[in-house]
Amino acid sequence: MIVIFGKRRRPAGSLLLLVLLLVAGASRRARADAGDSPEIEAQRLVHILGYTASDYGGAVANGAISNPSEYEEQLSLLADATKIAAHLHPAVAEGATAPDLAAGVAKVRSLVEGKASEAQVGAAVVEIRGVITSAFHLAEAPSTPPDPLRGRALFLENCATCHGDTGRADTARAQSLTPHPANFHDPRVGDALTPLRVAGTVRFGINGTAMVPFTFLSDADRWALAFYVTGLRHETAPGEGSPTYTLAELSIRSDAQLAIELAAAGVPADRREAILSDLRRRAPYEDRAGKSPLSIARAKLDRARVAVARGDRAAARGEIIDAYLEGIEPAEGPLRSMDVSLVNGLEQRFGALRARLESGATPAEIDDGIAGLLGEVTRADYLLAQPAEERGFVSTAVSSGGILLREGVEAALLIAALLGIATQAGLGERKRWIHAGYLSALALGLVTWFASSRLIAVSGARREMIEGVTALLATLVLFYVSFSLLAKKEVARWMKFLRAQVSPTRAAVSLFGVAFLAAYREAFETVLFYQALLASNAGTVAALVGALGGAIVLAVIVLAYSRAGRFAPPQVFFKVSSYLLYALAVVFVGQGIAALQLTGTLPIHPVAMPSLPALGVHPTIETCAAQLVLVALAAFAWVRSARQGGAPEAQRPPSSIAKPTA
Repeated sequence: MIVIFGKRRRPAGSLLLLVLLLVAGASRRARADAGDSPEIEAQRLVHILGYTASDYGGAVANGAISNPSEYEEQLSLLADATKIAAHLHPAVAEGATAPDLAAGVAKVRSLVEGKASEAQVGAAVVEIRGVITSAFHLAEAPSTPPDPLRGRALFLENCATCHGDTGRADTARAQSLTPHPANFHDPRVGDALTPLRVAGTVRFGINGTAMVPFTFLSDADRWALAFYVTGLRHETAPGEGSPTYTLAELSIRSDAQLAIELAAAGVPADRREAILSDLRRRAPYEDRAGKSPLSIARAKLDRARVAVARGDRAAARGEIIDAYLEGIEPAEGPLRSMDVSLVNGLEQRFGALRARLESGATPAEIDDGIAGLLGEVTRADYLLAQPAEERGFVSTAVSSGGILLREGVEAALLIAALLGIATQAGLGERKRWIHAGYLSALALGLVTWFASSRLIAVSGARREMIEGVTALLATLVLFYVSFSLLAKKEVARWMKFLRAQVSPTRAAVSLFGVAFLAAYREAFETVLFYQALLASNAGTVAALVGALGGAIVLAVIVLAYSRAGRFAPPQVFFKVSSYLLYALAVVFVGQGIAALQLTGTLPIHPVAMPSLPALGVHPTIETCAAQLVLVALAAFAWVRSARQGGAPEAQRPPSSIAKPTA
């Protein structure tokens, strides 16, 4: 590389920037050009802080200086950073408070001077770097995928003389330089590189070294070169089934960070290098966003992070909600068939992140929450990216039957209880309202299936809103039907109440309404899960056989319970049925509120407790409070009934009061 101090000529050789930056040696202060704009100065400040964080571990260990020259260099870099921050003043909206960049840099400097841990310094750098990036709207990734051919051409023209064509720094020119140029295949160098760091170094160069700023390159060229450099060390053939990282994520992540995330996602050790090779050599140059809905979640979480750093928490809240509804919800069906706990965990993490945001947590705390959530998204993404094996007939049938049983058992129990009560009370002619309710729901479920697959796309927001509203409506109707039953201790009073509630004028609301709402909510959910099953190489005939088997089991449950009214003592049967209906109301209210929380309609305040989604138990104050209110009302009804007392009545009603009918 040719360098003429005081006058710059276009380099003809190596990009020594990466060399001397990553190897201990002379001062690493970024060169400054007179008259740079505030945005360029902000980029330079981010660049300096980034290298401070990455190199600090080589200067201080366990609270003591391990490399005096490196440590002095850290202080020198931070002195430059302090000067830059002192005269940087980002524009802010009228009435808004400008971020104190100098205070953020001073915090980093204080930690370095106090020989704090590498983690503490890194966290402080991440915090102030995010503030600077947001305040000046700095790009951390290219707006479009880089050009791989352009990146290679730039490297061979400007860098290969010193670093070698393959990045091993094994050329004659490299042997003449001190310190020796960086070998990008050396884990001590390559593991820490990110395209963002490389692009910054290309732009600003390093004072005290032979590396000059490559100001003649455009932003697009710098990004093309940066991504090419980070891919040089990966000679293993790129593997298939990689998580769908966004370009922004790949830009700011090092190989070491990606390896940790892949391990946490469950990628086997013997596949990680191939996956890393794919993420460095192919993924940045391809538009993979359409391959997985989870890429939408990734992109929106990244936007939320940026919005928080800019102080726009309302926008961040919207991005977090959309990340779940548009990115996670569409993938829930296939994910649930692979790992139910992962689906539940993602839902809870999104709720916790939103609660953290709304409670006023710091940007650093929210960044931690987003990072943890992205780790789970990576795990989900990896599962979805694996080639789907063709399902066998038995496996498909069992899965199909399991879906129907899991999603339909609540509705089946509710319908069975209603039919049993009607039978026991001698109101057989009113059972037609119950049958009409769930049959209408099933018919509408089939219409939903057709519409969602042929006519309109049912978004995650619509799905959760439908589930939430129907669950809460079902809760209201169930409460209306079952609460008074709990308060009536004697059979005669039950009979009188039931005859009033299922009169022709009220049957449509009490019987038809609750049967329809409960059945449609489950039918709507079941439609989406069957769509996912059939999209996973499952045979249609096997799925139909499994669904038929599940339907038969549900029908048996309904018939067995409803027929039990013919033989069970009325006192016992009415009591059990009223408890069952009321318990389902408690389940539905928890599920309904949780669904509306995911849409952002209701607030969310997590609590530390187990989650049992099948029972409507979600670890939030709102869901628990609603369920506790219903439980308290049930206790009140029971106490009032006990205090009323009354003469004991016959276990079976007189024939003049009720006569069971088929």
